Amino acid sequence: MIQALINIIKTNIKHRDQMWEMAKNHQKKQYRGSDMVLLWAFAKPVMYIFVFFFAISIGFKSSTNVEGIITPYFVWLSIGLISFFYMRDMILNGANSLKKYGVLVARTKFPMEILPTSVATSYMFIHLGMLAIGIVLALLFRTPPSIYWLQIPFYMLLMYIMAIFWSLATGIISVIYRDFYNFLQVANQAVFWLSAILFDVNRLGPRGQTAFLFNPITYIVEGYRNAICRHVWFWEEPVKLGCFLLMLFVMIFVALLMYRKLRKRLPDVIV
Repeated sequence: MIQALINIIKTNIKHRDQMWEMAKNHQKKQYRGSDMVLLWAFAKPVMYIFVFFFAISIGFKSSTNVEGIITPYFVWLSIGLISFFYMRDMILNGANSLKKYGVLVARTKFPMEILPTSVATSYMFIHLGMLAIGIVLALLFRTPPSIYWLQIPFYMLLMYIMAIFWSLATGIISVIYRDFYNFLQVANQAVFWLSAILFDVNRLGPRGQTAFLFNPITYIVEGYRNAICRHVWFWEEPVKLGCFLLMLFVMIFVALLMYRKLRKRLPDVIV
């Protein structure tokens, strides 16, 4: 396993320029033929946020109280949505990362190890832009900058690592078992409702909180909110961090196991 991890890291370092170019061009290929690539890349998540804004602030004419937050509910919700959008995009696009470039892998000596990293990096560009929008919203709603904001890169790094190994594991599964990607398309919407995006997981009972402990998406969403909206350091919740790291290590183990066993077969079945 260690050797497989070392090989992936070495390949990404060796071909970092190629990986970087693929990351920059990924969004252009997705919106091929459009002159406003960045506009369409941001349009869907921004629309989500403003729909919720009008529904909560104008439609319901009320806000939902969330224990411990120092920001309006709309800011709390927006920060959660922004962190979720990245992981939602990676669920499908990460799983499709190898198939999307299958011709390159099958017909050339293309380093497939850089594909999950390039897709995760590409969507990180969008995430950084959305995060900037979220910070502006927080400031507009009278949320002053805080030292707690310094832990945002920590959660971002955890999310990025998770996205890479999710893409590697599910990318391989999608190549071997074609119906797996179809399953993810069906299940993708359910992830939204099972990740505590719209409600405060801390208000659930002990059993409910325990169930959400092992959802890594929930941990990242709550981590962003802790940094900006609650002012809680990540080391103040060691149990939640431990559960997340456990799930992350399981994901990494599965990804490396599949990579080691199936990487030689992939070029033959990828197209």
